[in-house]
Amino acid sequence: MRKLLGAFCSLSFCLTTSAAAQQPPAAPVPTPAATTIEIAALTPDQDGQLTAWMSGMDKWQKYDEKWRNRPVHDYWERVVERKPPPAPPAWLPAHCRSIEAAGMTGFDATVDHACRLVEDPRARANQQSITAAPPDVPRHSSFLTRVHIDGLWTTTQDGARLYGIVGTHISLVDAGRVQVFGPPGLLLLTVPDGNGGRRVSLGYTWGASLRLADVRVGAPTKNFSVFLNVTKLFVTSGAIGPYGSQGYNIVGLSLAPLKKR
Repeated sequence: MRKLLGAFCSLSFCLTTSAAAQQPPAAPVPTPAATTIEIAALTPDQDGQLTAWMSGMDKWQKYDEKWRNRPVHDYWERVVERKPPPAPPAWLPAHCRSIEAAGMTGFDATVDHACRLVEDPRARANQQSITAAPPDVPRHSSFLTRVHIDGLWTTTQDGARLYGIVGTHISLVDAGRVQVFGPPGLLLLTVPDGNGGRRVSLGYTWGASLRLADVRVGAPTKNFSVFLNVTKLFVTSGAIGPYGSQGYNIVGLSLAPLKKR
């Protein structure tokens, strides 16, 4: 009986092994094909558009920094609407999405910065916030912005000319681009001496100043304002002839420390 049971088990094992050996091998699991995303190079026209747009964005960031958190004023100190940032080239947003999908950021610093500007117009190339940038306009006390250094003055009426060489005045009233000075300013000038020559004299001035433009004087940024002055001039009694007895209309330029606007 035991011999019969052993023979039966051996026969079953052999049949099972033979059936397993006759089954075909399992088919290999296919490997998914890699997805390739091609980023087309910028055409010369696109490259020119990108350069022009980024230049405009740089100017807008300086404008935005100047008027941050305060009303925008125009040339005549009127409150005007704030300028929006320049619109990017129509193809740029899609180009940026393709670069991000391909994981190719970091290969072109210019394009990377342009893509950051699309998302955030205030983004800096060094990733720093624009609010952390140093102010572009120097700060001066309100008194210093009223102190003018005068020069290149001349009378406007016909007849003998009076020329202002150098002087100074202090404005009292500041109304936007216009300043009015009441305390007499001092002006060193030359007047005819009555013998065909000229002599140096001193005069007093009253009038108004109109701010023309902001300029740089020995500094990396604009630090002074140029004014056109229209004033009345009175020459001291040291002048020869009628020049000390009447007022003269005189115009000239002046410089004053830049006012923080």
